[in-house]
Amino acid sequence: MNAPDRYERFVVPDGTKKVSYERDTKIINAASFTIEREDHTVGNIVRMQLHRDVNVLFAGYKLPHPLQYKIIVRVHTTSQSSPMQAYNLAINDLDKELDHLKVAFECSSDIDSWSNNHMLMGVWQFHTTTSLSKQLNNLAINDLDKELDHLKVAFEVWV
Repeated sequence: MNAPDRYERFVVPDGTKKVSYERDTKIINAASFTIEREDHTVGNIVRMQLHRDVNVLFAGYKLPHPLQYKIIVRVHTTSQSSPMQAYNLAINDLDKELDHLKVAFECSSDIDSWSNNHMLMGVWQFHTTTSLSKQLNNLAINDLDKELDHLKVAFEVWV
């Protein structure tokens, strides 16, 4: 078929940077970050984290085309900050938040395993389904954590 191989959605080709930076020549304190092999999941999370920064005037992202596996994040900041500083701060804050969520889920799993030993059979079945849901959420958080680690490493290498 004409469809590209599935691995092309995730694997960054050799010689391609995970994150690239391009300063806007028309607007002061504006830039675009191209993040390879990412989609709406990372784009929306990074955009929302950038919006939390009081020095960010605009943050948005787009996927240029469904068959191009990259997102372009646009950032415009006040004169007190640069787009690079805002992006770096957003990635570091997201990393901390995901670490916090991971610890919270691990603590929750410890409480669940203790309470499973003290429940009736019918309630235990419901609780097992809830635990499965928490495990799936934990997997999703681990995946996002890995993606943010990749972005952070790529950004540090790039800077």
